[in-house]
Amino acid sequence: MIGLKRDIISVLDMKDDFEQILNEALKMKSGPKKGQKKDPLKGKVLGMVFEKPSLRTRVSFEVGMTQLGGSSLYISPNEVQIGKRESAYDVANVLSRYVDGIMYRAFSNEVMRELAKHASVPVINGLDDIEHPCQCAADLLTVLEKKKTLKGLQMVYVGDGNNVCNSLLLGCALVGMNMRVATPKDHRPNQDIVAKSEEIGKGTGAKIEVMSNPIQACEGADVVYTDTWVSMGQETEKAEREKLFLPYQVNSKLTE
Repeated sequence: MIGLKRDIISVLDMKDDFEQILNEALKMKSGPKKGQKKDPLKGKVLGMVFEKPSLRTRVSFEVGMTQLGGSSLYISPNEVQIGKRESAYDVANVLSRYVDGIMYRAFSNEVMRELAKHASVPVINGLDDIEHPCQCAADLLTVLEKKKTLKGLQMVYVGDGNNVCNSLLLGCALVGMNMRVATPKDHRPNQDIVAKSEEIGKGTGAKIEVMSNPIQACEGADVVYTDTWVSMGQETEKAEREKLFLPYQVNSKLTE
């Protein structure tokens, strides 16, 4: 059973059909067509384990499951505490007996992969310290809706080279979308992911660039993207980070 399931821990777990997934999502958003199943997830239950709370992640997954005919179960940070109250092995095995899939929003990619290793149902990464694949898919779907295409467009990311940035690098590379990242030197995206994105881009035509100058980065941009400067767990660095990232604020000066 474990060998047959499909987890989405990284954007790379969708590398063989990422564009197909986006196009199918676009069709589903426009409403069921003749011959399409109206409730493809009828009778299915998604267990949502939140180590890090999130309004948008909870609402989007719950609404999505409901609209597709399924249901969801919210498990709060105080109820599980993987690695403290219970091991990833135990949580994976218990949940696998009750639900059809697990969405895990975690602090650690290592624990995320440990949970997926032991679960007999699919595990979806709702965020960890390395990637945010569902955010990437949703954002590129929005770009596809607005621009009608992805290939050849210029995506620019300014700010902290965090998990969102890492996933966008991989996602843009897979669909042939150029991506330019502007961050302070000490806040670059994951170097292994940058290298992998460059490798993928050689086959899809996507050009990957990382630099420090946000104004230069935004030249010729089709899409400008940023993310929070202070993630959960970085509250003590708030004043320092706000000062550091102020030149990377998306405003009229940056985009004129």
